[in-house]
Amino acid sequence: MKFRVTDEDVLKYRERGYHIIPQVIPATLLKDLRRVATKARELAYRDHGPQTQRLGFFKDYADELDLQPFREFTVIDGLNEAVQQLTSPHHIVKPAEESGLLFSPKERPWSTEWHRDWRDHVLDAEFQEHVGDARWQEILDDSDFFNQVNCPLFEDTSTWYLPGSHRRLHNTETEMAVYRSTNQEELMDEDKKRTDEELELFCLRYCQAMPGAVQLVLNPGDFLLYRNTGWHIGNYVPYRDRMTMHTHAMTPAFNEFAKKYHHLLEPREASLERHAKLGS
Repeated sequence: MKFRVTDEDVLKYRERGYHIIPQVIPATLLKDLRRVATKARELAYRDHGPQTQRLGFFKDYADELDLQPFREFTVIDGLNEAVQQLTSPHHIVKPAEESGLLFSPKERPWSTEWHRDWRDHVLDAEFQEHVGDARWQEILDDSDFFNQVNCPLFEDTSTWYLPGSHRRLHNTETEMAVYRSTNQEELMDEDKKRTDEELELFCLRYCQAMPGAVQLVLNPGDFLLYRNTGWHIGNYVPYRDRMTMHTHAMTPAFNEFAKKYHHLLEPREASLERHAKLGS
């Protein structure tokens, strides 16, 4: 296999919830991806403002972007095979043109809140009625679900992750205390109550406050696969030239789940619409 994945890697992925496959992108493709991603970032700034840090779907800009490098990324020789070895034979890396890009805000630092994907975006009553704790625990234990990808084109240290939290049904009191210690308004500080340096350190300390969390250091072309049901966060500074492809490893079971329960995200997402561009 082109990208080596050992039995120990598979075990660690199941236990920790993340694994980094080093340098999957060839140099020539990396150059092309950087070129197109730079233009994509400028389009996102144009359409969503200088503090946005993600472009949702490359295909939404098909008239303005050369999507061929993203198509080449999807079919990198041996990449799907490595992902399948870490997860299951059912997995396929989502077509890159249907994926997005994470990048640095243009003007000021900011951070997302600590979060666990999907469950944190569904109202409790609707979650219990339609899914429930027992089914959710099955999903947490099933590697067919919720495998997310970050693949940086430049060095990226923005993502923090809490190993082992991806399979836990309930959060600890300490984790919830960290989560509740601030909110998205403070972390974005649009009223500029803090200087840039004060805000940068405030966000950094919030990341560091989560017990056991690790800062993931990704080199150009690395492929981070992680169960996004674990606690994670994105912390951003304008002086770091971040351009990270953001996608998923999909399965038929996960596709079916996402379609069946997408409506559950709508009430909570509506209340968060102002910050709908958050990523990790």
